[in-house]
Amino acid sequence: MEKRLIIFLIISFVIMFFYPYILKKLGGQLTAPEVQRSTTSSSLPSEVKDSPKINQVPDDASNEVSVETDLLKVLISRNGGTIKNWELKNYRLNDHQPAKPIQLVYQGEDAIYPLSLLPEGSTLKSPPMEVYTSSTKHLVLDKQHSTGDIILNYTDPAAKEQISKRLIFQDAAYSVTLEIETSGLRQPRTLYLGTNFGIVQWGDSSRGFTGFIGPTQLINGEIIHDDPNKLTHPVVHQGPVQWSALQDKYFLSAFVPQGGNYQVQVTRQGEPNSHEVAVGLQGIPFGEKTDTRLLLYAGPKEYDALRALGVHLEETIDFGWFIFGSWVVVRIVAQPLFAVLRFLEHYTHNYGIAIILLTVIVRVLFIPLTHKSYKSMKAMQAIQPKVAALQKKYKDNKEQLNREMLELYRLHKVNPFGGCLPSVLQVPVFVALFNVLYTTIELRQAPFMFWIRDLSEKDPYYILPILMGITMVLQQKLQPSQMDPKQARLMLLMPVFLTVLFLNFPSGLVLYWITNNLLSVGQQVFTMKYFERSTNEPAKA
Repeated sequence: MEKRLIIFLIISFVIMFFYPYILKKLGGQLTAPEVQRSTTSSSLPSEVKDSPKINQVPDDASNEVSVETDLLKVLISRNGGTIKNWELKNYRLNDHQPAKPIQLVYQGEDAIYPLSLLPEGSTLKSPPMEVYTSSTKHLVLDKQHSTGDIILNYTDPAAKEQISKRLIFQDAAYSVTLEIETSGLRQPRTLYLGTNFGIVQWGDSSRGFTGFIGPTQLINGEIIHDDPNKLTHPVVHQGPVQWSALQDKYFLSAFVPQGGNYQVQVTRQGEPNSHEVAVGLQGIPFGEKTDTRLLLYAGPKEYDALRALGVHLEETIDFGWFIFGSWVVVRIVAQPLFAVLRFLEHYTHNYGIAIILLTVIVRVLFIPLTHKSYKSMKAMQAIQPKVAALQKKYKDNKEQLNREMLELYRLHKVNPFGGCLPSVLQVPVFVALFNVLYTTIELRQAPFMFWIRDLSEKDPYYILPILMGITMVLQQKLQPSQMDPKQARLMLLMPVFLTVLFLNFPSGLVLYWITNNLLSVGQQVFTMKYFERSTNEPAKA
């Protein structure tokens, strides 16, 4: 039974850790059950009419509007009334020395900038042609002046087109309220989120098990993912739009409509693997006077900040994988674990210590099950000689062997599955902790102590993975086993396999595993020293 359990765990680990890569090689994507939704091809005309030619103002510092808050540095271009830079002051790149702030707007060639309001039928390589006036040149917000706005206006006297964009900023928020008024439009417009606003352009977010990267929408209560590599043509999603976003592992940008009737258009620009994707909101009526209000969020995937918006943007945080149909179970487990982890960090001010304390709590909760498992394995070990004798005696009669084995278990009150239950129940907990420690931005660049300066990154000296392997070997040595010596020697390869596997895993996850192993060893030593002695002592007269 123990042999089958170990094989099951090894297969589970292999599938769990390599499934995303295998699926990617096969051209698929890793998604949750509710993300699949039918899409329809865009009805955009194959031949695009040229936009009206308007003399552009040079896009230099004299044509920019700057905004600075405690959290953001933003540059707005009067050409098209678009966002040219969106810098997160409190988040830094991992692979740059000195560390540079995260910049969410990618300055790529022909990249469409956020808030571009293009005529429907324009390509992403058609830059906005309107030149706006601005209400102010600079806007600085702080605690004393916590709210301010930028008003951009454009008027085309010949066509009587008028467009006004008002951006309302707050000092302590990554969200901006956007109000758009239009009148006299010659043709419908699409409001774009941009080709690279919030999408991976940084060295620290594109490796490993990052969950879904790309355009994501919540439409009519359903989450929809569009694989950027499969966008061979523009795709349009119909239905009530709660929000439309571009996301990666740690950051996202999103449009959140405040009323109105919209549909989402997703378009890819550039090479097949470039992830240069634009999300647009269609639905600004042709030629009519319209008032459009929506929220723009562009920042980190902080759980509290996203949840406070009240539109379920926190669902973009990947708390669970779809493995063996257990996605829902894993997510239900992950969210309370994440809440406990943050509660512990609030008092310890160190996520490494919080991980250790959380591991202790989880381990304590499993003490009754692990103790029962230990007793079951010891009982199985005690009757192993009788099991071997039966296997030898009835080696040519499987049915009789099964009956004799069942009778043997009954007489000795042994449950052959008793040692498996705790391990099986702990698999969702482990996967949930893996997702919490691997995908939440709270651990990004969070230090522990000594050489561990970022719990979301691998141990640069591989000390923690090696210690993990040593603790696994020690745990195996102390664990009761009914395997023959050849099988026992073979199982010594498992610590080596997992050590190699964990070399590039986040140090926070390896720290959890080491702590869990040490607690297991301590529990086994305690059980062998006190439980077995108490059961073997003769009863007093």
